[in-house]
Amino acid sequence: MYLLFELLIISFAESYRILGVFPLPSKSHDVMLSALMKGLAERNHQVDVITQFPEKNPPPNYKVVVDLSGSTEAVTNNVSMKYAKTLSGNPTFYMSTKYGNDLCHLMGLEKMQSFIKNIPSYDLVITEAFGANCYYGLGYLLNVPVVAISCIDEPTWISEYIGGNNNPAFVPNSLLQGTFDKFKFWDRLRNTIGYVQQVHDFKRLTAVQTQLMRKYLSPDVPDVRELERTVSLLLVNRHPVIHGPKPITSAVVEVSALHINKNNSQISLQLQNWLDDSQDGVVYFTFGSMVLIETLPPETLNAIYKSFSKLAPMRVLMKIADPSKLPPGLPKNILTLPWIPQLSVLDHKNVRVFITHGGLMSCQEALYFGVPIIGIPLFSDQMQNVARFEEKNMGIKINYENINEASLDETLRTIFTDPKYRENAKLYSKLFKDRPMEAMDTAVFWIEYVIRNGGMYLRSPAIELAWWQLALLDVYGFLLLCGISVLTVAYYLIKF
Repeated sequence: MYLLFELLIISFAESYRILGVFPLPSKSHDVMLSALMKGLAERNHQVDVITQFPEKNPPPNYKVVVDLSGSTEAVTNNVSMKYAKTLSGNPTFYMSTKYGNDLCHLMGLEKMQSFIKNIPSYDLVITEAFGANCYYGLGYLLNVPVVAISCIDEPTWISEYIGGNNNPAFVPNSLLQGTFDKFKFWDRLRNTIGYVQQVHDFKRLTAVQTQLMRKYLSPDVPDVRELERTVSLLLVNRHPVIHGPKPITSAVVEVSALHINKNNSQISLQLQNWLDDSQDGVVYFTFGSMVLIETLPPETLNAIYKSFSKLAPMRVLMKIADPSKLPPGLPKNILTLPWIPQLSVLDHKNVRVFITHGGLMSCQEALYFGVPIIGIPLFSDQMQNVARFEEKNMGIKINYENINEASLDETLRTIFTDPKYRENAKLYSKLFKDRPMEAMDTAVFWIEYVIRNGGMYLRSPAIELAWWQLALLDVYGFLLLCGISVLTVAYYLIKF
């Protein structure tokens, strides 16, 4: 009876045609993006997708209209530790150019041009808020609202054009290196300079996207800075438990862990049996979908071997894309696999700790299942993600340049013997999951709201004001002038 009622609701629900545009070749981002689009398709909307990662078994209403796979250099299982260190030097530059401007040129591909020149009508465009803001131009071309989705806590430039109030006095920017203490002057100064610098650099580096849109889409497309401010809604992968509370505008909706559902990813019978048999516990170690653990220096890998071998009979599960690149002597208590169904592994009762690079998806999954972490951040927002877990005593950080036998031994001993890490992981997991609605339901509601009503009622008035008006410098300046004038008049009255 309940199933019949649910089917009746779906059948009478209004169906919309939605275009999803996701040119970034990042599998970790695609996990969230594809989950959203499949969620919309399952709610009876017609979903067309431009993606680097076409679905193998898509739902009935889900269609890949342009397959971009192979059009850019792959980053899945293709990032060495050396290159990861390069990315950590200036993430704004890489997000603006390699993962911003360069992706705009994909619009010039023959299959993209064929789609653009024969583009059907849509009710909405959804695209990722990252570096390639040129794709907002598709909303202008179709004359429909644009919903942006940020797979990380939104960088400063996104917050700036959505009208967010990321006051650097107490809101650390997502790319800030190291910890942030709002009561320390130097931390607030560093955070403020970083905020201004990142917004300035992003705007300067991506200004060329206006010309690229006019070249590939239409000569009359507005400036990219103008298009950014027309975004109707931003879905952001953030939650106060991880990132802390902050003021947000009506156009920003938090949908952290949108990709996590009750039906976890498929797990092989062999891995399931291995996990079930690991009664003494499992340490799970991965650097995510991009970075290759096997590209660590041989001396570091040997130190990892020695430390992990001491854990026996406890077992270790490691994601290693190419085992042939590992040095000989892999301990018997270590199992390596080229790809691991992470949700199912973290959900397993025998997993004791998660050694991770600190990617936001991985951190959310650890939090969701109440697993403490050992964080080895490499670049981008990973520094802040791990710092926040450490602040809440849900994890311990190891500097990737300080991975050795002694540091691993000490960190593992601490996290296994001090119960506060496991207890806090369970406590914050409960808080993380305590919501009025599931993240997917929240996202779908607001997307449908924008289609029904437009986004003009959600946009912050802040996007219409200059920075000095937002900072009230004109008001404070006027009050200061009035005060000086009154004191000056009083001085001369008393004098004469």
